[in-house]
Amino acid sequence: MIVKDEAILGMILKVADQYNLNISTRFLRPFLVGILAEEDLSRVISTMTEQTDSVIAQGVHLDELYQQILGMSRFIYLVRVNVIPNIRNLAGSSGHDTNKIYRDMALNNFGANVNVLADLVNELYQRSVEFDKIHSPKGHLVFKDIGGLSEIGRYLV
Repeated sequence: MIVKDEAILGMILKVADQYNLNISTRFLRPFLVGILAEEDLSRVISTMTEQTDSVIAQGVHLDELYQQILGMSRFIYLVRVNVIPNIRNLAGSSGHDTNKIYRDMALNNFGANVNVLADLVNELYQRSVEFDKIHSPKGHLVFKDIGGLSEIGRYLV
């Protein structure tokens, strides 16, 4: 089933914008390399955050959307467990470079920005489930066929 619902497509854009503008910045990307080294996870996140023009034009398959939501949820969980608690140690001394202010702002706001991303992904998931329930033929819900979706609550909270 292809999703062309404007509210869901708008949420995908919000998730992509939050990720691209506040999470995957040049100052923070080095801390995410370990997590994004997992090829499948990296591919799913890339699909969700870098191909928004085609999603708006063509829609997105609901099962693929659920996989993207699950991947982004896992990413958020791994960042919260592995990066945020250690970011100051990983970052080390910032020295006196010309980007120090921007780098410090990115580091200081990283946890809050990850929380905003988690809220957006959760809202996207809830809207997708609602769409699934309304538009599923004969009550066959797509989200019931996707393994791992039961972990989303644990990943995002």
